[in-house]
Amino acid sequence: MHKFELVLLGGPNSGKTHYAGQLYGRLQQRTGALRLRTDQGTPPDLSALKEVLDALNAGHAARHTPASVSLEILLPLTDEQGNTLDLHWPDYGGEQLSAVFDQRGVQEAWRDKLTKAEGWVLLIRLQSATTYPDELGALVQRAGGKLDASISRGPGWDANAYWVELLQLLLHVSGHGSVRRITLPRLTILLSCYDELGPTDLTPAERLAEKLPLLSAFIASVWRPEAISVWGLSALGRALEKDSKDEDFQNEGPESQGWVISPSGGEPDADLSKPLAWLLSTP
Repeated sequence: MHKFELVLLGGPNSGKTHYAGQLYGRLQQRTGALRLRTDQGTPPDLSALKEVLDALNAGHAARHTPASVSLEILLPLTDEQGNTLDLHWPDYGGEQLSAVFDQRGVQEAWRDKLTKAEGWVLLIRLQSATTYPDELGALVQRAGGKLDASISRGPGWDANAYWVELLQLLLHVSGHGSVRRITLPRLTILLSCYDELGPTDLTPAERLAEKLPLLSAFIASVWRPEAISVWGLSALGRALEKDSKDEDFQNEGPESQGWVISPSGGEPDADLSKPLAWLLSTP
């Protein structure tokens, strides 16, 4: 049995928890590209994912994963070809990823996972990505021969620089050089909360390049084309609050909510396992 391992990378409010819970619900339905395996010994503890589904069944969002939480959920899976695999799904507070960036350091446990992983899953919420597209041009504007002091940049990093810097750090500590374009780990980018962006004829990769052009160019320069896929992801298909009781969501059930948009674009697909199935497929 091939014990496939992946690293899930997502910051605060990137949708990791809802995607994991909804994926688990889909796997129970046995209707997608991946299915839960039942031939293992002691069943894995999936209570964390069940809590997410319970919240969604009640019509409200699941609680945010605390920054102090760090656990690993094992999903024993099989694909349509009958191949078996163990998928190790790490769950952690998104603030932990921010701490890696701020401290420019990675804990040994993280470094080990990054090194062993054959796939990286990067969740990016474009709608909340802070960028400063006009700042460079604005800084060279002169008012009476002087730099316009009224021009100021907002707090924090531009999302382009943040993700490029973070990926460079993670590649370095995991021993993956960037002199030659790499094929492992394969990289799946999930543009989470895709429903926030509205309809468009652009593919997910084109949307990424439109919003975060520096990040898009960096990824294309480091990974080989066949080792990258960019998907649109709406784990819930709509916005839910922690104290809401969305009756339509309750009546229709979480299993009928949420979708992905494939790298080539097109219509929403209810099979939330397809981005992971792509990671497991042969290049």
